[in-house]
Amino acid sequence: MSKNGLPSLLERHWAESALAIGAVIIAAVSLWVAWDSVRTNRELVASSSWPFVQFTATVPAAAQPRYLALIVSNDGIGPAKLESFELFWQGHAQRSPWQLLQTCCARGQTGAGQMGSLESLHYDPGLETSTDSGIVLRAGEGHPILTYTRNAANAALWDVLSQSFTGNISVRYCFCSAFNECWQVSARMGAQRDLNPPRVPYCPRPGTPYDNTSD
Repeated sequence: MSKNGLPSLLERHWAESALAIGAVIIAAVSLWVAWDSVRTNRELVASSSWPFVQFTATVPAAAQPRYLALIVSNDGIGPAKLESFELFWQGHAQRSPWQLLQTCCARGQTGAGQMGSLESLHYDPGLETSTDSGIVLRAGEGHPILTYTRNAANAALWDVLSQSFTGNISVRYCFCSAFNECWQVSARMGAQRDLNPPRVPYCPRPGTPYDNTSD
């Protein structure tokens, strides 16, 4: 304090410095709170849009006629973009549902005019196929990629597939959320499901994509 009762220059300097430092601290805290709020809101929005794609098979025992369906479904709470899909029989990639049936079930009956030939399988009235990769699944939506209905002509093939798909069919697929968060899944039919598939920065191009446009 100066002799005339006014703050000295040094005291005013320290007071002004303290006010400036306080203002900087308050601004920094405000920025951190704002950033944390944005991050929290982003996480809440992402969690409320979380997709979870699964691959399952169903063979309803009471259905008449008997049928088998291979299904991809989104059991999450947000839409899922199915970017890629691969299907394997005993570890060997299958290009299409027709190749799958020939590989798994024809057992040598693959010659021209035989039920297990690719040409004959294309005309099997019990086989319904659908594209899989490049589709969007809404939350709770299931998409059958193959539905095979048993009839007199295909009974032998149908019986083999329905009795042997568990443990022999495996899949690898990649899906993304609406925010382009992506996950890749490798699973074997009948194995325990992984509720936390690994995150990937993007969906890689599959080596042998499975689809109903091949063969």
